[in-house]
Amino acid sequence: MLGSFQQTGDRVSIGLAFLCVAHCLVLPVVVLALPFVATSFLQEEAFHQMLLFGVLITSIVALYSGCKSHQKWKIFYSGIFGLVVLSVAAFFGHDLLGDAGETILTVVGSLVVAYSHLINIKTCRSDECRS
Repeated sequence: MLGSFQQTGDRVSIGLAFLCVAHCLVLPVVVLALPFVATSFLQEEAFHQMLLFGVLITSIVALYSGCKSHQKWKIFYSGIFGLVVLSVAAFFGHDLLGDAGETILTVVGSLVVAYSHLINIKTCRSDECRS
């Protein structure tokens, strides 16, 4: 059961990480095309923080579960690095780097998190995984 929970968590985390990427890359186009979206909840910090919270929880649980089984802790630490990058982007990116910098940081962090989950899934499917 733990293995299926871990794989589901990995997949959910990948989806959430790509949702971050889509949000950062697609939203500016939508904002230009539909001015009323600029004032919607998608632009509010609460939305970013809610999305980040989901990514943090599912990623930590799924990556930890997988790494506990296969003992490849480098995967866990790379995922944590991506989560730190996402957190910095969400809480400080705009003030430190502006809109473009925040977007770049979010995309990089999301890709690192998603890649970590893909490697976690691949490793758990191999003979290297104990459970």
